[in-house]
Order: sequence, then C-alpha cells, then structure tokens
Amino acid sequence: MVDASIVRKWVLDANDGIISTTGIMQGFAGAGANEQTVLFAAVAVMVTGGLSLGGAAYAEAAQDRAAELEVIKRERELIRMSPEQQVAELRTHYMERGLEPALAAQVADQLSAKDPLAAQLETEFGILEDAPPATRPLAVAARGVFGFISGALPLTLTVVFVPDDWRFLVSMAVVVLSLMATGLVSARAGVGHPMRSVSRSILIGLFIGLLSFLAGNVFDLVDQFLPQSEVDVTELTPSPSP
Repeated sequence: MVDASIVRKWVLDANDGIISTTGIMQGFAGAGANEQTVLFAAVAVMVTGGLSLGGAAYAEAAQDRAAELEVIKRERELIRMSPEQQVAELRTHYMERGLEPALAAQVADQLSAKDPLAAQLETEFGILEDAPPATRPLAVAARGVFGFISGALPLTLTVVFVPDDWRFLVSMAVVVLSLMATGLVSARAGVGHPMRSVSRSILIGLFIGLLSFLAGNVFDLVDQFLPQSEVDVTELTPSPSP
C-alpha cells in the first residue's frame, strides 16, 4: 500500500501543475495569442515548473537528511561514551509515556540490547539510520517532477488536439476533471473529506482559469488602445558620405 503522505504530496504537486498551466494558457489565450504561442507557453511551464519543483524538493529533502545524519552521528558518539545514560533516557521516555517503571526498564533494556542506536533515534527523534528509498532526495525530486508534469500534461495536450473555437471550454473541462481526479485520489488515500477537497480544488482551478483569461483580455484591450509607434527605416539608414 502506498504511503498516504506520498499520495498527498503527489496530489499537491499535480494540482500545482494543473493550476499553473491553466493560468498561463488562459492568460495567453485571452490576450489573443496564436496556437503556437499558447503551446510554447504551456510546454515551457510544464518543463520549467516540473524541474523547479523537483529541484526545490531535492534541496529540502537533502537538507533534512543532512540534519538527520548529524543527529545520528551525535547519538552514536553519546552511546559510545555513556551507554548507561542512554538506556536511562529511554527508560525515562517510556515512563513519561505511561509505562510502569519496571516495564519501562524492561522495554529500554531489550531495545538497547538489540540495537541501541536505532532505539535512541526512533524513540527520541522519530528517524531511521537507513533512510527508506522513498524518502531519499533523488526519489523525492523525481516524484515532484512527475507530479507537476502529470498535472500539466492533459492541459497541454488540449492545445495540440482541440481547435481554437473549443479550446477554452474543453480546457476548463479538463481542469475540472483533472482536479476531480486528484481530489478523489487524495480522499481515497484517507487524506481529507472527499467532497470538500474535490469541490475546493475545482473552485480554485476555475477561478484561476477565468481570472487569467479575463486578465489576458484586459491586456489585449489595453494594447489595442496604446499608440503604436512606427519607425521609418529610411531614417535609420545612414546617408552616404559625400
């Protein structure tokens, strides 16, 4: 079974791809851009957004792992210098969690006898000495790139396969279906209320798409009323020297 936290992160990344691509596409379309320009903008957002998200996720995961390694190094040194004190800390921890002193001592002794470092790390800090593959920086970065692109790709394909006259309506329908799919996946993984998460995502996506389209129309309208400066090429051509 897939970890719910991984599913939740994918949903967030996919929603970023959906909403970012929606805003760019509808903004350019509202400004009267041609098909090639809209397609270029959508592909640029999909690629650069995915890479940016993956890079940020990698940096964050690498920093977290580096901090964990420092904790592991410090705990290993403390166990080497004063193993009895570390067992006493475990005993105190379990007593504070509600165990009887005798039972807390038994648990601490058994855990420390098997793997004292793992017992300290997991009990005090909630970390593991060997990071699971899913939490390694490269895996986290790859999931970020995949999540963003998987959200942006359906909208980008509408530019390729849908005629101009229908593109706005079809792209908004794709937004609704995509956000509905991510909301249902999130709810299926036990993250949030199904109807609430789906409706919230759809409303945000529609709002961003419509607002971007209107903003593009406004820019197009303003551009039509701005004075167009015409440059006479003959004035820029240097006259021949006598």
